[in-house]
Amino acid sequence: MTATEPADDAAARWDAFVEWARRFYEHPRFDDHERNYKLEIAEAVAEAREAFLRDSPDWRDKLLAAVNHPANNLTARGNWRYGLDFRNWLDSDEQAVREALHCVWDDDAALQDRVGGFTERTRAAGFTPGTGVTLMSFFLMGRDATQYPFWQDTPFRTAYKLTGRRHHERGSEYQHAIGFLDAFIAQAAERGLGIADRLDAQSLVWCVTKEGYDPDGPQDVLAALAAYRAADGDPAAAREAGPTGPARVPGGPDWAALAAELMWEPRDLEAIVADLEHKGQLIFYGPPGTGKTYVAKKIAAAYAAAGGEREIVQFHPSYAYEDFVEGYRPAETRDGQPAFALRRGPLRRIAERAAANPDAKCVLVIDELNRGNVAKVFGELYFLLEYRDEEIALQYGGEPFRLPANLLFVCTMNTADRSIALLDAALRRRFWFRRFFPGEPPIEGLLRRWLDRNAPDMAHVADLVDLANELLDDADAAIGPSYFMGDPGNLEADLVERIWKQAVMPYVEERCFGDDAKLESLRYDSLKRELDRRRGEANDSAGGEASGAGADPDGDAGDA
Repeated sequence: MTATEPADDAAARWDAFVEWARRFYEHPRFDDHERNYKLEIAEAVAEAREAFLRDSPDWRDKLLAAVNHPANNLTARGNWRYGLDFRNWLDSDEQAVREALHCVWDDDAALQDRVGGFTERTRAAGFTPGTGVTLMSFFLMGRDATQYPFWQDTPFRTAYKLTGRRHHERGSEYQHAIGFLDAFIAQAAERGLGIADRLDAQSLVWCVTKEGYDPDGPQDVLAALAAYRAADGDPAAAREAGPTGPARVPGGPDWAALAAELMWEPRDLEAIVADLEHKGQLIFYGPPGTGKTYVAKKIAAAYAAAGGEREIVQFHPSYAYEDFVEGYRPAETRDGQPAFALRRGPLRRIAERAAANPDAKCVLVIDELNRGNVAKVFGELYFLLEYRDEEIALQYGGEPFRLPANLLFVCTMNTADRSIALLDAALRRRFWFRRFFPGEPPIEGLLRRWLDRNAPDMAHVADLVDLANELLDDADAAIGPSYFMGDPGNLEADLVERIWKQAVMPYVEERCFGDDAKLESLRYDSLKRELDRRRGEANDSAGGEASGAGADPDGDAGDA
């Protein structure tokens, strides 16, 4: 944010940038297009680095193999000049190259010294400053590409314009870029987008500012992205071409398809959607592993695909009103001095996007609602949830604010942590509640259905979980099916036992603390023995019934 730019305008720039990044990041082929090949190149650079530091005779061959790696579009292929210039430098002055590599691969040196030592030598060799930094960043990937990603000047300059961040100074290009990536990750997190590391952040900078692969292909989306780039992050244009710009899948959500994906009865999902659209805010509650968050995210994604918007936040004990609604946060002035600016939280952001898109349903998912101090975090939201057609002045700034009617809330609550009876009456009056319990629809029988579809040889796992929940005899602490609904190709007996011992038992031990007899009955081996015993009794009973039915009442065998 610049010194003269309002906080809302700065936030609008980040809103748009993050929303375009989200579109690329959530594409199922993001890793294939943007991440995996860079890690492959980085591995080749790391091998060259190891050979160089050992002074192995083949260090030069390994270095050139990394530069000319088949997957390398960083210093080869489309950017072939970088690789060619480096090869010429290596042939003409190997000692200078050695000195430069020692600088960049020195474990004890600070980042600025690595950059400065390398680029000092590239300048002496006649390279432009930008080319020297680019080459330096390529070789630094051999240290750890997730922390030291590749750098090029143009994409970062464009990203600075789009987000309103000041440009770097000569000699600090790479350090400034690393700082920007960290800021990008933080801004994305505030908007419900978790970016794994700097490598993914760098890839998203490329996608949003430069070329990037085409995530969906529609021409209106490409035109909106081109318009956004051309606007250089102008706040007004960012609002138009950012979160509401990308075209979505036309038509309403296909709830029947989602129900089939969830392996639910369609009527169960349709009932939840009907309650959500009528009341506007639901809480999914139940024990761990029952799919509350998974289903909430799927519903939000379905509305987003039909033209709406979504945000996801998770409450925790340190989460506050300033995080959720709005509050003052550190910023910097045009000359880089620290300051504070009023920043909108996820509630304000999605409310504004919902108001700008009144024909679509927008969803805010609040995960682990009961882990936060809800009354403190919600603030004026208590009033607004009940009176959607009225405005109220907010705590900071005092401007009037209302909740759009098309903004829906889906919250999740873990009853193993806190019963809904402990929620204050005001909150319970403002929400409708949906139960997610293993012994009740739509969760009842879900694990068995999933096993029938994905791992039919492991059907006994459902019996194991059912028996454990019977012995637990506590609906709020029941064991949910999600523990075992992972990769169907890997669900084998030894994995089931490991899941039980490493994931389920620690939870059970906490619930059954002090009841050693119950705890022992819930151990994996004990459950298996009890299942075998019950099956044996059932077989004996079935055999006895068959014998009795075929016997002569007087005790003599009947005639054949």
